[in-house]
Amino acid sequence: MQNRGVFLGAVAACGLLIGLAAPSATAQQKAVKAPSAADEARLEQMRKAADDLDEGADPAAYRKAWEAVLAYGATLYPLGHPELAWLEGELVTADYLQGDIKGALARADRLAPLLEAGGAKYRDRRMELANAQVVIMMTLSEHDRARKLAAQVLEWRIASSGGQPNSNVAAAYSNYANAEFEFGNYDKAIELVRKANAEDRRHEKIPVNSAVRFANLPTYLLQTGRLEEAIEEARATQTTLEGFMPKGHPFLAANLNTLARILIALGRPGEAEAVARSAVDIAVARFGQSQQVVNYMATLAQTLTAQRKTDEAIGMAQSATEILTKDLGPEADRTLSARETHAGALAAAGQRNQAMTILRDVAAIRARKLPPFHRDRIGGGDRMAVLALKLGDVEAARAAQTEAQTLRRSTFPPEDIATIVGEARLGAIEARSGDKTGGLTRALAATKLLDARLRQLSAVGTRRSGREIEIRSGYGWALDAALNAGDQRAAFMLAQRMLESSAGRAVQEAAARSAAGDPQIAALIRDRQDAAMELEILLDRQLRMAGRGADTATIEAVAAERRMASARLEQRTAALKARAPQLIATEDSAPLTLEAVQAALGTDEALLVTSVGDSITGLFAVTREGVAMAASPAGAQEIGMLVHRLRAGLTPEAQAAGTSFDFDASSQLHAMLLPQSIRTAISRKPRLLVAANASLAALPFATLAPPQAKPSMRSARWLIRDHALVTLPSIASIAAARSSGGGQKVRSFFAVGAPQLSAPGSANAFRSANMAKKVRELPALPATEPELRAFGRALAAPEQFILTGSGATESAIRSADLGRADVLAFATHGLTAGDLDGLDEPALVMTPEGSDDGLLTVSEIMRLRTTADWIILSACNTAAGGSPDDSGLAGLARAFLYAGGRNLLASHWAVRDDAAAYLSVETVRGYGRGIDPAQALRQAILRMIDKRPFSDAEHPINWAPFVFVGR
Repeated sequence: MQNRGVFLGAVAACGLLIGLAAPSATAQQKAVKAPSAADEARLEQMRKAADDLDEGADPAAYRKAWEAVLAYGATLYPLGHPELAWLEGELVTADYLQGDIKGALARADRLAPLLEAGGAKYRDRRMELANAQVVIMMTLSEHDRARKLAAQVLEWRIASSGGQPNSNVAAAYSNYANAEFEFGNYDKAIELVRKANAEDRRHEKIPVNSAVRFANLPTYLLQTGRLEEAIEEARATQTTLEGFMPKGHPFLAANLNTLARILIALGRPGEAEAVARSAVDIAVARFGQSQQVVNYMATLAQTLTAQRKTDEAIGMAQSATEILTKDLGPEADRTLSARETHAGALAAAGQRNQAMTILRDVAAIRARKLPPFHRDRIGGGDRMAVLALKLGDVEAARAAQTEAQTLRRSTFPPEDIATIVGEARLGAIEARSGDKTGGLTRALAATKLLDARLRQLSAVGTRRSGREIEIRSGYGWALDAALNAGDQRAAFMLAQRMLESSAGRAVQEAAARSAAGDPQIAALIRDRQDAAMELEILLDRQLRMAGRGADTATIEAVAAERRMASARLEQRTAALKARAPQLIATEDSAPLTLEAVQAALGTDEALLVTSVGDSITGLFAVTREGVAMAASPAGAQEIGMLVHRLRAGLTPEAQAAGTSFDFDASSQLHAMLLPQSIRTAISRKPRLLVAANASLAALPFATLAPPQAKPSMRSARWLIRDHALVTLPSIASIAAARSSGGGQKVRSFFAVGAPQLSAPGSANAFRSANMAKKVRELPALPATEPELRAFGRALAAPEQFILTGSGATESAIRSADLGRADVLAFATHGLTAGDLDGLDEPALVMTPEGSDDGLLTVSEIMRLRTTADWIILSACNTAAGGSPDDSGLAGLARAFLYAGGRNLLASHWAVRDDAAAYLSVETVRGYGRGIDPAQALRQAILRMIDKRPFSDAEHPINWAPFVFVGR
């Protein structure tokens, strides 16, 4: 048995074919004498030809070739000879690839003792078969047996490698990782698969069959909720695979599919669609419309559904369902999953009754087939409950969710996030059904458990965004209950939990991190992280075992370990709190009360909170004088699509194509987010503080306008006409020390921009990557140097440092004393992840110099230290996240908040050079005259709309991207 790629890591089984029967008795009877040299040479030639085949690309051809090898070998060796066992071992791979998993294990178990009997000569071949057995055992959920055998194989492989690069060692690491992952030891699995990848990289030329091992790492990270790491590894893996895999190989599609799933989890369906289409194209080109491509089709359908491209999504999901029904049968697990994807697309298209029929049919099949503890069975109940709620059938929703929760409580521990979220959802459904008190009580009890899980995840020290996103959805359901119960205080508290973001956390981290400079405190932090990690590992293991139906004694043993680990975490938390209470206070900080917010607001200010959940959107207008609360029935999907529509008309491509601004989307969002009660509450407040989450965090509220019979850019009653808008990174920032509202005397001004780039620029160049793929290919920005000089004149600071051209380098920024500057300004290209080749995080462009690549990335910005009252980011995408689909304030803005900046001028999308220069200079001039920077920005925008200082100045694409981000 050779290094077959399928057993270098788990791969989904393909079609089901009948395995090869044992060699015929006649053939075996002929094998009575030792084979001649010519016979052995012919066998070796056949074996090598079969071994050179790519089993992943064409499993049928692979099987046929090895069947011929085995048939010829049976004429040379007697029945039971280890040589025949070795040859037949290759058919274990064929069985597995073509879906006969149990047959593969039975064949492997039969062959193992024959190879053992062959002694030292066949030891390597026995290990290869053991490697295969590990994968098959895991596929069949024999995880404990798989872990033990995997550890033995790894030990054998390392001992026999002699320290040289060895694919067998990499395979052993990978299979051991798979076994530990299935057992719930996620972090150990990630450590092991990293070692597998490192072993493969030791080769001068990376082996083709290592592809699945590289693809396993992002998959593990995705499944453990570590989404930021997962997307970085998936992109790096794709680059690695493309470096040594043949173009169009199916393994490339597999990794692309994983990347698309990560992007979906991060709420970036537009980017996910492009990736998923590439995966489908590769798979279809190799396999045609067959079950091998169905997983990729389902992922693509999900990206389309998320963007409301429902016609194509329905067709894609329906095709996937038909293929699987034909090949695997109507009740196969994969068929049922495809039908659920189909139901999701139908529901998004408004065909909810048809979708509910499918979900009920799937649920009935699973109730017959699956044990009560199976996640698919329980999750199906969740989906039915949500859809029934959208149909207005509250009683059906209550029945479905109650059954799902009953199954969960009988199997999973109360700390399971899905269980807690289910409780919050059930509370919301109960509140809608009329039991407002009982429903809210249940939802608030779930909220306390969600708070505890969030604190525990925070203590781990490794970001698990996937689980955080799941927790936020639980807060959304609890908010639904509070809104329907009319509990203003509870609803406002829950709205804040939902609004907590990476940008908000950056503000809190900036206030607390200085204490960690003490080595003793750093040691306490690490001890606490270790304890929290141990607790997470044990909980993961308990959930995994409960989901497999392990016996009560086994689960209780893990639960007992978990209780002891919880006690250790509490002890270490107490030790850290005694030494550095501010670090724990950051985690334990309670949401602000309405009274505290009212007291912190100025007489000219109002706070607008828009908290978007899966099922509802909570709206609050808070002033010193009172509070208005309202609810919009639109949830994240509906609002997200309107934001997508509005943003689609605000891109350089849309403007070049003559696409009109979507006034309809603007007015619909205005009606949803600013109903009469909210408008009345904020009507006399010139300064409007805005806190938003989900897709609304990527929307400049300035672009909202009520409907008009014949709207135009100048006649529209944009929200910016009535209010100076301040975007808040978090509601908690209201209680922090804030600027007085007016401009302040500036003592020191530090500015960087106009980097030295080779390409010529123009006044209407956009401050983003456009078509460039390398830093030096980016266009120069001729307006940026005069812009920075104008900033300096307007601020009239006695101390000024303006770095441009060859002086605008990363090293100059790192060596500068940024702590002295009251105002920092950057005027350059702003990039998001993927804008340039190899760029995997947002960045500002500087002049390349020496070892510096000219990209001041988010991670580098977060290592800077500043106390600037105002940071001006006159570039593209500085409020954007990791990609064009990301939520706002998650990218460069977040990094500067973390570095210590108090207030920011940032942009949501690509900005034209002349527009950026005009708007930023006019804003700074107003600030220099003592005007509140938010008001100065408003006045500059209105001058652009009303005075048209340059062509198309009145279009929102030119004035709306800039937002003032304040504390």
